[in-house]
Amino acid sequence: MGGLFGWYVRHARLLGALFCLVPTAIWFSVVVAVNPFREVYLVRLAISVIIGGYLAARANEYGIRLWLAKHRSPEGPATVADGAIMGAFVGLATSLLPPLTGLIASHHLEEAMIYVIASWLFALFNGCWVGALVARSGIKHPSPIPDPKGSA
Repeated sequence: MGGLFGWYVRHARLLGALFCLVPTAIWFSVVVAVNPFREVYLVRLAISVIIGGYLAARANEYGIRLWLAKHRSPEGPATVADGAIMGAFVGLATSLLPPLTGLIASHHLEEAMIYVIASWLFALFNGCWVGALVARSGIKHPSPIPDPKGSA
């Protein structure tokens, strides 16, 4: 598990981007399979992948850095609850933009708003348990806790 935590810290940006890009790819595939193709789907996908993926990568890296900063501080060590809270906000940040693109040129605005709200709630819950799991791994195997930038 300690190796898992170190791997997660070293690849925080990649994992954050994947937390955004994988659900976006699934969403796009389902929308294209179920509905007649519209050009706006490509606009939504491009915005979600380019901007959403970048924001998700940065948010995940920032959440890891916050947890590690508290863990290393004199007020530390960080707890699983800290990881769950930070993970919830990171989860929300990774899912902030892609659901909003569903509002672009939507024929069913009410359904799109329900999709946005449900996506955000799911991302909040998902981020909470992932953050708690990563924090638990970091607490259980604290030596050595890697620096997010890769230096010792």
